[in-house]
Amino acid sequence: MKTGRAVKVVSGAVAVLCATVTLSACGSDSGSGDSAQVGGKLTPVTFAMASPSWNAGYAVMAVVEAEGFYEQEGLKVTTNLFPSATQAAQQVAGGGADLGLMTVEPVAIGHDKDLNLAYFSSYWAKWIYSLQVPDGSAVKSIADLKGKKIGVSAVASSGATFARTAIKLNGMSENAASLVPIGAGAQQINAIKSGQVDVLALWDIQYQIVKNAGVTLTPLPVKETADAWGGGFAATKKNLEAKKDILERFGRAVAKAFVFSKANPEAAIRDLWKLHPETRGSEPEEKALADGVKVLQVRLDGQGFDDKTLGRIDEAAFTRSLDFMTSAGLIKKFPAKDIYTDAMFKAFNDFKHEDVVKQAESAG
Repeated sequence: MKTGRAVKVVSGAVAVLCATVTLSACGSDSGSGDSAQVGGKLTPVTFAMASPSWNAGYAVMAVVEAEGFYEQEGLKVTTNLFPSATQAAQQVAGGGADLGLMTVEPVAIGHDKDLNLAYFSSYWAKWIYSLQVPDGSAVKSIADLKGKKIGVSAVASSGATFARTAIKLNGMSENAASLVPIGAGAQQINAIKSGQVDVLALWDIQYQIVKNAGVTLTPLPVKETADAWGGGFAATKKNLEAKKDILERFGRAVAKAFVFSKANPEAAIRDLWKLHPETRGSEPEEKALADGVKVLQVRLDGQGFDDKTLGRIDEAAFTRSLDFMTSAGLIKKFPAKDIYTDAMFKAFNDFKHEDVVKQAESAG
């Protein structure tokens, strides 16, 4: 698999989505055989991933390549990174990618714009955005946010939009609190520890990174997103049928990577470091590995390992996400099944899980 950043976003009819989207930024044991290659050739697949960079939250997607799971399924995957879910959605809709990994909002908002995308597999089993406060904060609820400073990665980030929406849904002006861009990494940690912000509006793995730096956080309840779905892999509705076999093989490769990562999370982090050395950081190896595993564990939670339902999209959780966006005025109400299918997850789990566990356990 080749990885890198896409340098051009597909334009045209789907470009209208950029102006519309305000939230944007992840069976049986019969076995699928050692390889799904046809005639000894790998099927080329272009994959758009909504993330500006690699990090431990995407370690599973590094494992797929490093452990040869794409090749086992007869695929040669080229991964391109995009800074937002909106841009990843545009690439898929415009034919620049066969499929993409994105949070739920661009496909939902694009429904009325004839974007014609639909999800076929889950990746973020839970809604990833939330509001959290440092330990000892006087802010105990959304109502306490009036006049406070909310730290966001950027003013145009999904976390910022989520914060404004949560405030609005709780009966206040969306400008009742001020948004303060605090970036990422050391700049972000310093802003929190120095008290430059009162509240944080980030996403799940970012919070774990903050916790790894020794900051204790407490979530502020936002009832509208409780038990909501976060997002996953999407393709055009046409390709759900025309490329169903490829999508099933891709989903199965990812499911294998999830099983591997759960069985040996340290090996998963090392796979990430091997393919993307910049994710290693400068901390001593023992701490860097422990911190990476904690971030990865956030992504592994709630994925469906025990009952082998990896990749399954829960309709109730998906509907909960749509209800939140409807109440925020981002979309008009429509059935969840309009933009997702749950017909493939059994195929995703159709491999010998115990063989992948053994592979993980034997990894260095």
